[in-house]
Amino acid sequence: MGVRGEASMRRQCCPRGRLGLLASPLQVCWLGLLGMLVMGPGGLAAHTTLVQTLPAAGTVVAQPPRAIRFWFNEPIELNLSRIEVFRIALDPSSTDGKPGPRIDQGWLPGPRAAREVGVRLPEALEPGRYLVQWVVVALDRHRLQGNFTFTYDPSSARK
Repeated sequence: MGVRGEASMRRQCCPRGRLGLLASPLQVCWLGLLGMLVMGPGGLAAHTTLVQTLPAAGTVVAQPPRAIRFWFNEPIELNLSRIEVFRIALDPSSTDGKPGPRIDQGWLPGPRAAREVGVRLPEALEPGRYLVQWVVVALDRHRLQGNFTFTYDPSSARK
């Protein structure tokens, strides 16, 4: 095809001449912005964050929890994550406590990757203070960790 044939095809594809050629980069920009909007906030989020726990950090509960539950803004990978619960043993020589025996009984049933995860606790949970240590790995391989305590005190129930 000669130069004359290529020019003829260009006129058919872009009948407005030069304006048609200038609109193409603008259309590409708009399509890019539209793509970012379609991904939504999840696609633009930097990393996984902890939304809440149950029981909440530092709380005193009157009923024994059956599980420790975590909610994240993105799914986490259970096979690479860990949640451990320890009863805090009081040190008689000071007012501090140290982690005692581990008491959690494994993951709650659920999918391999989920936003809500947790571990089971014994049905006969003793009153006392508990330490929850956790390390989770998100699907994007971002690692997040922390710890908190809660207290189970049946005498704290409202009468």
